[in-house]
Amino acid sequence: MTKSLLELTTSAEFKQRLSARFKKIAETRARLRLPKAVVVDGVVFKEYPDGRRERFSKPDLT
Repeated sequence: MTKSLLELTTSAEFKQRLSARFKKIAETRARLRLPKAVVVDGVVFKEYPDGRRERFSKPDLT
């Protein structure tokens, strides 16, 4: 019998595999010294592994 998508995504195995994958992605991002996006008081910043933050600028759509 096949499981529904809801049953698959709420299973303990799925959550464990997803958590392990996110951990691996975070380690790779840090090793490559890539920034992550963080929101502080409604403002989006790029945060680098050394703690430095740069504010995202809005794109000019004109």
